Amino acid sequence: MDGPAPPAHGAILDALRAHLGTGALRPEAARRAALIRLRDALEASEPDLLAALHADLGKPAVEAWASEIMLVRQELAVALRKLRGWMAPRRVGVRWFQLPGRASVVAEPRGVALILGPWNYPAQLCLMPLVSAVAAGCAVVLKPSELAPATADAIARLIERAFDPDHVRCVTGGPEVARALTVLPFDHVFFTGSTGIGRQVAEAAAKNLATVTLELGGVNPCIVDASADPAVTARRIAWGKFLNAGQTCLAPNHVWVEESSFDALTAALRDTLTRFYGPDGRGMQRIVNARQFTRLRDMLDAGRVLHGGMADEAALHIPPTILADADPALRREEIFGPILPVIPYRELDAVLAEIAAAPPPLAVYVHTRDRALADRVTAATRSGGVCVNDTLVQATVPELPFGGVGASGQGRYHGRAGFDAFSDQRAIFRQPAGVDPPMRYPPIKAPLSLLKRLMG
Repeated sequence: MDGPAPPAHGAILDALRAHLGTGALRPEAARRAALIRLRDALEASEPDLLAALHADLGKPAVEAWASEIMLVRQELAVALRKLRGWMAPRRVGVRWFQLPGRASVVAEPRGVALILGPWNYPAQLCLMPLVSAVAAGCAVVLKPSELAPATADAIARLIERAFDPDHVRCVTGGPEVARALTVLPFDHVFFTGSTGIGRQVAEAAAKNLATVTLELGGVNPCIVDASADPAVTARRIAWGKFLNAGQTCLAPNHVWVEESSFDALTAALRDTLTRFYGPDGRGMQRIVNARQFTRLRDMLDAGRVLHGGMADEAALHIPPTILADADPALRREEIFGPILPVIPYRELDAVLAEIAAAPPPLAVYVHTRDRALADRVTAATRSGGVCVNDTLVQATVPELPFGGVGASGQGRYHGRAGFDAFSDQRAIFRQPAGVDPPMRYPPIKAPLSLLKRLMG
C-alpha cells in the first residue's frame, strides 16, 4: 500500500497526536465520558444506521440491529463496567534480592490508532474496535468501507456527534484513501478484511514499526457426526451460514457430515431454509455488489444443487443454496456467500488431516453429542476459536477474545482483549530512595557458588 500521503491526512494525524500528548485522554473519567457519549450517539443514530444498512446491504431492521448495533451496545456496557479494573496497575512479585522494591504493570495507550473497517458488517466492525481504542485512551482515525457508502456516511455523522475532532476523526473515501492512511506513522493499525489486503496493511505498518491487529477471513469447516440431531443441527448451521447472506467471516464454509447422516441432514437443511427464507429464498438479503454476485454465481456450477441455485442478477440475489458433490476447490477457498457444500465422510481422521493441512481458519465447528469427539477435533485442528453444537455464538460472548491465527489474522479483541490490543504493557519498578543494599556493587566478594545458591 505505497503512495504519498495527502497533506490533509497528515494534518489530521498531527492534530490527534498533539491532543493525545496533552494527556487529556489518559484519566479514567475522560475515557468513561467518551464511552458514554459514544453510547448516547449510537442510540440517537439507530434509525440512521438501520436505514443505511438496508440501503447498502438490504439488511432487515431486526437482523441489522441484532448483528450490528446490539453487539456494539454490549461492548460499550462491558467497557464501562470493567474500565477501572482494566486500567488498574497490576502488581507482580519480586525476588528477595530486589526488595524492598515493588513492581507493577500499567496499561498505557498505544497512541494514535487507525481503524480500517469492512463492508459486510460495516457498523459493528468499525464501532466495536473503536470502543476498545477509546477505552484504552487512544486517539483514532476511523475509515469505514466505501463499499457500504450510506453506512460510512452515517458513521461519520455519529462520530461528529460523539467526539471532539482531535480525539476521533472519521475519514471516508475509496481505496486510495486507505492506501494514503496506511503509509502514515500511526502507532497501531486495526484492520478487518481479506487476507490479501491484510498483508498489504501489515507491510505498510511495518515500515513505520506500528503494531497491528488483523481480523481476516478463513475457510471455516463444520463437522457433523451421526450422534447430532439433524433438525437442531440444521437450524444452527443454517442460521450461522446464511445470516447476512453468508457474507460473514465466521460463517461455516462447508459441512462434513458422517455418511449415514447425509440424507437426514440435507433434508433438514432444505426444510429449515424454506421456513427461514421462503420457498424462493427471497426472505434472505441480497449480495453486496455485482462483482461479488458474479463470483458467487460462478460457484453454483461447482456441484449438484440440492436447494436453491437460482441467480437474479438484477436484484443481486442468490437464494440459500445447498450443494452436494461439490468441487473440492470450494473447501479450499472462502465462499463468503449463501452457498453451502455438504460433503459425506466415512473416516474422521481423513477430514481432520485435510483441515490440519489447510491454513488455520477463524473457527472450527463441530456438532456432536460425543464430548470426546469434540475434544478430539479441537486437539487435532488449529483455529482462532472452536464452537461446539452452535455457530457464530462464540463471537457474541463479550469476555471471549476474538481473532484468527496465521492467515485468518493476528491479535485479539472484544472485552479485555480489545483494551489490551490498543494498550502497551508498561513495566514499572520502584525502589525506595533511602535503601541501597551493597551486595550488587563491585567488587563482588561473595563466591559464585554462594551467589548461585542465593539467587538461582
